[in-house]
Amino acid sequence: MRLSAFLLFAATLIASPVLAQMMSNDLTPPPRFLAKDLAASCESGEGSPLLAGCQRYLQGAVAMYELIVADGKELTWFCAPHEAPAGLLQQQYVEWARDNADQMELDAMQAVRMALADAFPCQE
Repeated sequence: MRLSAFLLFAATLIASPVLAQMMSNDLTPPPRFLAKDLAASCESGEGSPLLAGCQRYLQGAVAMYELIVADGKELTWFCAPHEAPAGLLQQQYVEWARDNADQMELDAMQAVRMALADAFPCQE
């Protein structure tokens, strides 16, 4: 009985701070993903998981934009080629990032929109 009570007491002492920390971390928003963070990923070495993440992020942005347009919204932010190769999107973003160093504190998605608008303007 004493051992059980001791173990319960010890578990409570250990678990309380851990649970409190877990609960407070759950409420903490994730850090912002900035244009400079995406640029760093896009400039990482060939075969890098960061490079793959960059390319997937850019492809996801284009896919989401295409879904919005397909839903009948009349957006003309950019007109990237349908199913544009990931390498092309990456190259365009990296070039834009180098030419727009003053924009690197923007949220990454804002920067992607601006970069793709520069690289793939829509014809009016």
